[in-house]
Amino acid sequence: MSAGREIIIIKTPLSAKIEPKNPYFSILRREYPEPLIALLAFILGIWLWDHYFGKMNGYEPGTEAIALVKIDRDLRLSDAMASDPSWLRWMAGVDRPDITRKTALEALQKLAEAESISEKGVAAFAVIKAEQENQPALDALSQVAKGGEAPDFHLMADRLSKGRGTWWEARMLEERNARRPMSGNWQTREGQIGEQLRLRALFSRSAVWLLALVGFAFLPSTVRRMEAGFKIKTRGYANRWTAAMGLTIFLVATLAWIGFGLMLNLGISATAEMPAWLGVALDSVARLLPPLIAVALIFRKPAHALKVLGVNRQLNVGMLLGLFSLLTLLDQPLRLIFGDEGASEPGGGLHAGEAGWVGLTFMLLSACVAAPIAEEVLYRGILFRSLGNRLGVASGAWVSSIIFALLHIYDGYGLASVGVFGFGCAVLYAGTGSLTTVICFHMLYNLTIKLPEWIVYHSSLA
Repeated sequence: MSAGREIIIIKTPLSAKIEPKNPYFSILRREYPEPLIALLAFILGIWLWDHYFGKMNGYEPGTEAIALVKIDRDLRLSDAMASDPSWLRWMAGVDRPDITRKTALEALQKLAEAESISEKGVAAFAVIKAEQENQPALDALSQVAKGGEAPDFHLMADRLSKGRGTWWEARMLEERNARRPMSGNWQTREGQIGEQLRLRALFSRSAVWLLALVGFAFLPSTVRRMEAGFKIKTRGYANRWTAAMGLTIFLVATLAWIGFGLMLNLGISATAEMPAWLGVALDSVARLLPPLIAVALIFRKPAHALKVLGVNRQLNVGMLLGLFSLLTLLDQPLRLIFGDEGASEPGGGLHAGEAGWVGLTFMLLSACVAAPIAEEVLYRGILFRSLGNRLGVASGAWVSSIIFALLHIYDGYGLASVGVFGFGCAVLYAGTGSLTTVICFHMLYNLTIKLPEWIVYHSSLA
C-alpha cells in the first residue's frame, strides 16, 4: 500500500436487513378527492330518497300474510289482557283492545291503498271495523262480500278448535252462535290461546325489564365512564384516520352491500325454492361483506385489525348492562313523544322467514350475531373513529349515529330510537376502547327485541 493513501472499509453485519416500507404510511397518504366523496354520497342519497319518499308500487309479496299474523295475535293478546291492570299491560307492551283494533285497521288500510290486500284481508278489515264501531260483524262482512260465497262456519269452528283460526273468525262464530247455537270446543280453545299468548308476552317482556333492573346497579359507574370517554385522548394508527378517509371507505362498503343485496334479492326471486341453510349463508355474507371490504382497505394483517379496533380488549359486562338500563329508561320518553306511531310497513317489521324453529335459528344468526358484528365494525370501529378524529367524540358520535339511523329505514320513533342507540354505542366504544364490549351490547340489545317478538308472533300455538 503506497504511502499517503488510506483505504476505509465499511463493515456491514450479515444479519442486518433492509426494513420494508411501512404499508400503513401509504394508506394514510391516500387522497380522497371531494368530488369522489360527493359522488358516492349522492348515489347513497338517491337510494335513501327512494326508500323514504319514492313512489310505492305495492308491498313485497308476503307482506299481507305476516301483517295478518301480527294483527291476529295482537287482537287476541289485547283481549286476553283487557282486565289486567294498566301497569301490567304497559310492561308487556300491550295496548287496550280499542287501540289495538285502530292500529290493525290502519295497517289494513295501508295494504288496501297499495292494492296489496286480498279477500282475506278485506274480510278481516270488515269484521275488525264492525267490532270497533259495535256493529254486527256478519252484516259488515256480507256488505263487502258482494254476493260471494257465505262463510263456512263449520270449517271455521274446526280450524279454531285446532288453534289454526283467527280472531276475526272467532268473532264471526260468536255472532253466528248467538243467532244459531253450534256445538264444539272452539270457544274453550280460543280462551286457551289467549291465555297462552298472555303468559308468553308477560314472561318474555318481563325478562327484559328484569335485565334492565339488574343493570341499574351499574348505571352510575357506566355514566361516569362514558363521560370520561368524551375526554380520552388515544394515540396510534386509528387516530390518524381522516374524516374523508372514513367517509369514503364507509360509502364504498355500504354501496357494495346495497349492490350485493339487490343481486341477492333478484337471485332469490328467480329461485323457485331455496334451502334454509343457503338462505342463512347468503344473508350472513350480505351482512358481513361491508366490514370485510372496509377492513381490507385500511389493514394489512387481521391481527393488527383486531388490535387497533379493540376486538382483543376485555369485555366490560358492567358497562354493557349499565348502558342497557340507560337506553331502557331513555326509550320511555321517546315513546311518549312519538306516541303509538309504528313502522311504515303493515307487518310492523316482522319477517315471515323468522317463523318456526328454522326461523328462530335464522333470526339469531342474522339479527343477533352477524348484524351486530358487521355494523359495529363499520359504524363505530371505522366511521365513528374517523369522524371523531376531525369533529371530536361527541360530534363524531352524533353524526355517525344519524347515518346509522337513516340507513335502517324507519319512521318517527324507530329513527329516534336507533339514533339514540347508535350514539350510546359510540360513547361506550370511546369509554372502553373495546369493540368486543360494543358488539356484545348490540347482540344483547337485538336479542331482547327479537326473542320476545319471536315468542309472541312467530312460535306456533300449541
